[in-house]
Amino acid sequence: MKLGVILGALAGLAVATGLILHFGWRQISDAAVAAGWQGLAAITAIYFACLLICALAWRAVIIVAPRNAIFACLWGRWLRESVGNLLALLPTAGEIAGARELTFHEVPPGMAGASTVVDLTMELASQIVFTLFGLSLFLIVYPGKGIGTSLLVGLSISAATVAGFILAQRRGLFDLLERLPERLDLKWAWKALPEAESVQAGIHRIYRHHRRVSIGAGWHLAGWVLGAGEAWVGLWFMGHALPWSDALILESLAFALRTAAFVVPARLGIQEGSYVVLGALFGLSPEVALGLSLLKRAREITTGVPCLIIWQGLEARRLWGSRQHSQIG
Repeated sequence: MKLGVILGALAGLAVATGLILHFGWRQISDAAVAAGWQGLAAITAIYFACLLICALAWRAVIIVAPRNAIFACLWGRWLRESVGNLLALLPTAGEIAGARELTFHEVPPGMAGASTVVDLTMELASQIVFTLFGLSLFLIVYPGKGIGTSLLVGLSISAATVAGFILAQRRGLFDLLERLPERLDLKWAWKALPEAESVQAGIHRIYRHHRRVSIGAGWHLAGWVLGAGEAWVGLWFMGHALPWSDALILESLAFALRTAAFVVPARLGIQEGSYVVLGALFGLSPEVALGLSLLKRAREITTGVPCLIIWQGLEARRLWGSRQHSQIG
């Protein structure tokens, strides 16, 4: 498993590097730098607004949530994103870390794991709705343009991923999630989730609350729409502004391709290739499209690194506290 992750990361990195070298790293870097710190700050603000929306979606599916559930979900979601984008251990590594953090904020272990699985499912399902909306808008605005076979394949894989994920939950998905940390030598992952056997029951319990699930999906859909603002604002600061409708279409289709390539760590190479292919539909040169991708990668680093530092600080304090407690005992 670890070998596959490493090979996937190397392959994605090779694709991204090849694209940058092929189209000219200087032109691409100039396009990204053109946005300046103002552009980076603007898309970072949009990112944190989306993060709050995603936290509200997660909070919606936590039954009998503690008083500080919004803060816990916001912190857990930030960590989920940061681990997934920067550590790239496994597609589920961020979710595992986020679920574990909820248990330190009075969320029962079983509910922490179950709510994470359901929240991820609603996020994927709402992303399909968002992509279908973007695709419909594209066909209306640009009736004479074709989207290409590769994009259709990507959309099909993305939809199949969501359907398979939902089906897997009914067949005992959590049994698989429980084994993944051990196979990756992440022995810390489920130490805080001793009630792992209750997670599957928790998943079914949450799904019985149709209103909660619908609210969570609705929040996620709003998050996808707002998230399209990153590309719109980024391109505006880069001096290559697109209409809002075009930016929404671009992001909706790019998100679908990223989801279809969920097995590639941090979607290395996938994001870059997607922007090159899709950007051409709206008149963006490969240099500008790759510049946008680099700008978004820079945002991932500037928001992810501080989160990981805070996380490790908390882990160190917890380890120190447990040792002190054991010595006193």
